[in-house]
Amino acid sequence: MSKKPADKLAAKRVAWLERTGQALGTTEAETLQLLNQERRQSVRLNPLVAKPADTLAKLRKIGWLGGPYTWAKNCYTIDEGALAVRDSDLITRGAVYLQNTASWVPVLALDPQSGETILDMCAAPGGKASHIAALTNNQADLTVNDNSRARLAKMRANLDRLGVQADYTLYDATQLARKLDGQQFDKILLDAPCSGEGLMRYDRDKDFATWSVAHIKRLQPLQKQLILQAWQLLKPGGTLVYSTCTMAPEENEAVVDYLLRKRPSASIQALRFELPNRVEPVTSWNDRVYAPEVQACLRLQPSQNIEAFFVAAFQKTFESDAD
Repeated sequence: MSKKPADKLAAKRVAWLERTGQALGTTEAETLQLLNQERRQSVRLNPLVAKPADTLAKLRKIGWLGGPYTWAKNCYTIDEGALAVRDSDLITRGAVYLQNTASWVPVLALDPQSGETILDMCAAPGGKASHIAALTNNQADLTVNDNSRARLAKMRANLDRLGVQADYTLYDATQLARKLDGQQFDKILLDAPCSGEGLMRYDRDKDFATWSVAHIKRLQPLQKQLILQAWQLLKPGGTLVYSTCTMAPEENEAVVDYLLRKRPSASIQALRFELPNRVEPVTSWNDRVYAPEVQACLRLQPSQNIEAFFVAAFQKTFESDAD
């Protein structure tokens, strides 16, 4: 007899609670508290559309209160006035972008510069691409890719509103190196499709609609394919940033370990963000011991202002290795 829906949901909750506690090294009570927290969005001021000082003044007029994130330029908390910000013309005009705070970390780790060729491999809805454009003042040669025509169209409208200049490609990212026919990039952001645990809450039934350990295991081969494609597309000396908004080690440290073992040209770079919810990376999982270099990755546990996230940065030390 198959399990009733309520039983299946309860089983998923138990599995997620146990796995997360194991990955974070927290007790059951601590894990429950982390997974039941309210999440707050933050605001990023967009200098491509308006001067940040002018935007701040307008935000204060509509009732916003918040403070700056010292580690992220033009980025602020929302302490009061979230609805007023959401409904304001500052959003519709593109002067302000509502974003999850941790989403800034992979872009800052990429450290985009004017004049560089940069690829965002799985770019929709375009928040991170717009951040890259803002940091480079549209002076980078930015390519944004997605494999869905509908998502790409929505992203183009979003980026147009935000004043972003970019080239758009509609390709399956697992075939991107062949589709781009030998083109290589100085920097690549691979914000990979993932199980999205960082956006879930333990007490929200709907968050478990697609989550399962089996789904995580199905995603890992895709993530491995994507990171090898990214490596093929990266110039020697270039930087690749791999990120997810999940806590599952199979989608994070395991993928990093895979690249390090498959590509000796991959040198992992230490990420020195001093964030209050940073925790130690997972060094082994399900009897698999990962390469010691994974300790340089950035793993974030859930918190109210900065959600769970994972980021790894690599430099390509020489031309791509043969399989």
